[in-house]
Amino acid sequence: MKGFNAEKISNEMAKLAGNRYLTAIRDGMAVIIPVAIVGSFFTILTQLPIDSWKAFIKPYTVALSLPITFSIGLMGLYSCYAIAASLAQTYKLDRNSSATIAVMVFLLLVIKPGTITAKISKLSGIAAGTVLPSQNFGAYGLFTAMLSAIVSVEVIRFFKEKHLVIKMPKGVPASVSNSFTALIPAAVLIIGAWIIKEGLHFDVNAGLLSLLSPLAHFGKDNFVSVITPIFFNSLFWLFGVHGAISSTPVYPYWYKNLYANISAVSKGATAATAPHFMTEQFFQFFVYIGGSGAILALCILLAFFSKSAMGKTLGKVVIIPSIFNINEPIIFGLPIVLNPYFAAPFILAPIADGIITWFAMITHLVNRTIALVPWTLPAPIGAYMATGFDWRAIILTIINIFVAILIYFPFFKIWDKRQLEKEKTAAANK
Repeated sequence: MKGFNAEKISNEMAKLAGNRYLTAIRDGMAVIIPVAIVGSFFTILTQLPIDSWKAFIKPYTVALSLPITFSIGLMGLYSCYAIAASLAQTYKLDRNSSATIAVMVFLLLVIKPGTITAKISKLSGIAAGTVLPSQNFGAYGLFTAMLSAIVSVEVIRFFKEKHLVIKMPKGVPASVSNSFTALIPAAVLIIGAWIIKEGLHFDVNAGLLSLLSPLAHFGKDNFVSVITPIFFNSLFWLFGVHGAISSTPVYPYWYKNLYANISAVSKGATAATAPHFMTEQFFQFFVYIGGSGAILALCILLAFFSKSAMGKTLGKVVIIPSIFNINEPIIFGLPIVLNPYFAAPFILAPIADGIITWFAMITHLVNRTIALVPWTLPAPIGAYMATGFDWRAIILTIINIFVAILIYFPFFKIWDKRQLEKEKTAAANK
């Protein structure tokens, strides 16, 4: 195509993927995965499809929700620390002091302490004293957490580069020296955050949510929010850039939806009546089966239907990691990157799976996702657990795999035929 420069586009997308802020946000968000997964298992416990177990566990539902509150419910706090630490490392700043300052800035900006009076305490059973509203600690405060982390580290870096810091004599322990180095920028950041919140009475969190409100459309339970992330995820991978980068702006909305589902279940709802289907698990286990591009379908075709030696050999190598949703071996081994044979199905197959799953969930043919489970679980198992043990989720993933195979098949046949011809020509020329 005239004017199309694949190498230039690939380089530009690689620069975007290598952006230190996006990388820090991605790495920071990944930190919450272990605690969120473990916390989610407490929700899964309440959804075991055994009536006697449900009756037994019902009195303990509120207690079982506590690990969720302190995992996903505090993800903004954890992410702020981790994002700041990751970004500080790229500048060779002290991770701990930078991240700690960022967390305090975050707390000043998003949390408005309240008071439980003796009268309210008597009515509610909650001890009198200062309370911290919990909503903004979680997904509602994620954008402010990101901003607090980035701004805090940049201010610390600026002060250090301009030598506007307190330097301790040689021989002072590094931990002490780093603390004093961060003292002046910490004062500027903390006082600045306090002035914004209390002096100017400006709600940064509300302002960010309003400013970024167009993005919220892609976190809602609608058709556009299904196909748009899938398209860009596949597009990034086709140019050799990790597709997760394209989803970074909508992660806060996906996690907010998941937490709403978990909260609903803790209050007596079921996975079938959970309010949202638009979560990361929607894509992870029903769309990106085997990895981005619903690539397990192509791995199956390569392993069991290839006539070319390369196809058979590669298929046997890549199918096992793909079963566990690790797609790099085939993405870069076939490769999928800049491959004209598979570009179209790599986009179309996951979009088709997304549409099918969207229809199944809006019509309540399959439960909504209510738990964060390990992404390396094979799709049928992960989908089954994430939906509160809905056996229909297993059927849906199998249907989606079959649909993806049908979409990949004609493109696979053309590629395999050409590859076989190359192998025969090479053999004849020996």
